[in-house]
Amino acid sequence: MHMPCQSREIGRPLDSPRPARSPVSMHRLCVISSLLLAGQSLWGGCATNHSPGVPTRASAAPAAARPTAPAVRSTVAERPVAMIEDDPVTLSDLKGRMVEQSGAETLRELRLEAALRKELQQRSMRITTADTEAEQNRLLERFSDDRDTALMVLQTLRRNEGLGPKRYEALLWRNAALRKLVDDEIDVDPETVQRLYRLEHGRRHVIRIHVVPTLQEAQEHLERTQRGESFADIATAHSMDSSRDRGGLMEAFSLEDPAWPQALRTELEPLNPGDLTGIVFLEDRYAIARVERIVAADGVEFETVRGDLERSARLSQERLKMAELAGRLGERPRIRILDPDLRRAWSVDESAAEDR
Repeated sequence: MHMPCQSREIGRPLDSPRPARSPVSMHRLCVISSLLLAGQSLWGGCATNHSPGVPTRASAAPAAARPTAPAVRSTVAERPVAMIEDDPVTLSDLKGRMVEQSGAETLRELRLEAALRKELQQRSMRITTADTEAEQNRLLERFSDDRDTALMVLQTLRRNEGLGPKRYEALLWRNAALRKLVDDEIDVDPETVQRLYRLEHGRRHVIRIHVVPTLQEAQEHLERTQRGESFADIATAHSMDSSRDRGGLMEAFSLEDPAWPQALRTELEPLNPGDLTGIVFLEDRYAIARVERIVAADGVEFETVRGDLERSARLSQERLKMAELAGRLGERPRIRILDPDLRRAWSVDESAAEDR
């Protein structure tokens, strides 16, 4: 089954608005996509307010005996953190490249965390260890029913995404905070559960589809198909959808699946195997589809899966609401970038995001 994606393929939900750019969807501030959540989304631990270079009042010494903060920072920056043969590598050696690689994303993570802490404080809420542990458990459940397998998948994912202990803990915290903040907005109504039941266990359609850029081409190819020419051959020769390599053949899917355009699902609803749709307008393209076969419902009784469906419906709503909240909060805190390397990395990152 095709799922929502950012390509221009037929499986993207063309009848729904494009999601707003947010730290969850664009910068993996919280993992709520098919990988970790959104919402990866769409998480993260609270950062301490104490700097190791600034003495507390209790430990204050005479002013002449205390090094200034810039001197301390300079000393730390020049302290070797590694050796290449006999040559030392300092933080200042690493800084420019590290900031260039991930400085903008890290700053965006910190900005969202600051906004979340403020929002939690205003609502007298706090994130506990139990909350972050629950986030990890949800994550593992999405990977596999077998915990050992799930842990291996998580380990691979963390390695690929560069999620070391600090970033991973921050990720869990952010997701827990977002989930707690949207909790009172979640409403799983009976119709939603029934629709999910039909999506998971109802009948499914297998179709061939043919997508072209102009109405004239669609009309011409529809008439050729109606005269008896092979739908698969025409799709292979002319369709702009990736399914053309299979003669337009798609995997079985439910007409309840919002990943498919509503206009196409409406056309397919009354058809029988062998029937053709009319020309379906899809944003800036035109499609023709033929029903190959209809797969019967799997016979699973609603009451036997009702609890699982209600939980799935709740999680789906949470992911959506969490992504929306992250998008709103993540843009609020004002950022004033002082370091030239970070300013340059931020500018490049923002420009790239606007092009996506």
